[in-house]
Amino acid sequence: MRDAAIIGGGISGLAAALAVSGLGHRVTLFESDTQLGGLGTTFPWRDTHLERFYHCLLPNDDSLLERVRELGLESQLLWRKTHMGFMYQRRTWPLNTPRDLLTFGPLSIFERLRMGVLGIRVKRAGLAGDLDDISAEEWIRSHVGARVFEILWKPLLSAKIGDQYGSIPALWLSSRMNREKCAGPEFKGCLRGGYRSLIVAFAMALCRRGVTIRLGMRAEAIEQLPTGRMGVRVAGHDAFAFDYVISTSPLIHFQSMTRTLPIPTSVRDLQLDYQGVMSGVFLTRKPFTPYYWMPWVDSDTTAQGSIEMSNLVPLERSRGLHVNYLVNYTHRSSELFSLESDTMLARYRRDIEQLYPEPAATIEEAFLFRAPFVEPIWTTGYARQVPPTSVIPGRLYLACTAQVYPRVNSWNSCCALVDEMIPRLAEEVAGIAPRPTTRQTPHDEPTPGAVPARQP
Repeated sequence: MRDAAIIGGGISGLAAALAVSGLGHRVTLFESDTQLGGLGTTFPWRDTHLERFYHCLLPNDDSLLERVRELGLESQLLWRKTHMGFMYQRRTWPLNTPRDLLTFGPLSIFERLRMGVLGIRVKRAGLAGDLDDISAEEWIRSHVGARVFEILWKPLLSAKIGDQYGSIPALWLSSRMNREKCAGPEFKGCLRGGYRSLIVAFAMALCRRGVTIRLGMRAEAIEQLPTGRMGVRVAGHDAFAFDYVISTSPLIHFQSMTRTLPIPTSVRDLQLDYQGVMSGVFLTRKPFTPYYWMPWVDSDTTAQGSIEMSNLVPLERSRGLHVNYLVNYTHRSSELFSLESDTMLARYRRDIEQLYPEPAATIEEAFLFRAPFVEPIWTTGYARQVPPTSVIPGRLYLACTAQVYPRVNSWNSCCALVDEMIPRLAEEVAGIAPRPTTRQTPHDEPTPGAVPARQP
């Protein structure tokens, strides 16, 4: 039986563990946090749990929905028609239909028509390869003009990518617009039990297959042992031996962990930075608006916008309160990211008080969460730099957000990446003769922080 290590317990790690254990391999999953889920982790609230960061499913999320079905949660899916608002200078405009676009006040009638033409071109262009070599800014300006870019697109791009928005390829933007805006009315989905129910279902399925889940154990290095097997070094432990390793950590972490390995220079030297995110969760007795999400542009706010999850998720999940996320995508080195939680929550509260005074008076609780590695900051020409999933054939594999391009960075894209990796992995691993174990593997002795395999 092959021994496999999987580093990371987010969606990529969970999907990889499910797939690899399905090959009949013995799997150990290492997660540095005390809970599984990555960006899908939750926090305890009253007698339930709520998500730290906002999430939704889309009808074309085929790979993620396949996991939902495989784990027996299809009956828990709930689909709702959702709406987008756009706040400009503290006035809100609906922005969902051609009629909305034609009445979008911040733009002139000619600019609105040019925006409509851009939507048609995006649908036709799809994922055309030549869009990878032109920046989204240049592409948008050439189609709709400088003023539309400054009013509409620059705030949206900078909200997601920060000051480096100018480097983002048009291919990324086209992919995003095709995923969310080119399939008729906007429908989004959720699980009645939240993303936590999906994580729990993954964990239970993995335990039934004998997977060992080790929480609170941060992998610090991946190395090749004298026997040819792979070693995973965890703080305070000798290297655990495996036949092969799959890393789902951000590329920056993977490069740090593999310094002693002969990985391709195209992977070792690839420069890819990440945006972080700050997420303020506000529970109110009254809703802000009827919109699921809305950017706040030129409105004197700290937050870049709001996501009103209770316009998607049933109120019963939050005991009748409305769950609102105020977000800022910002670099982990920024002054904003380093602010104390109380300070950031006070700024967000001020935003709500200024924009929605009545709901602001009904705030019951507020929480702040942050994550440093969320959105890869793509650069033009990145399609030719995407790292392979097979880094050392038969021994070392990579399945992380650095490889989902040009797809949108989402849980669905991460699952699709794992689907693409597994056939080649299975073939390459089968082609390497098993080596005898010369170092203790984590299956031989319990380790603090482990969740041992069990039959529920």
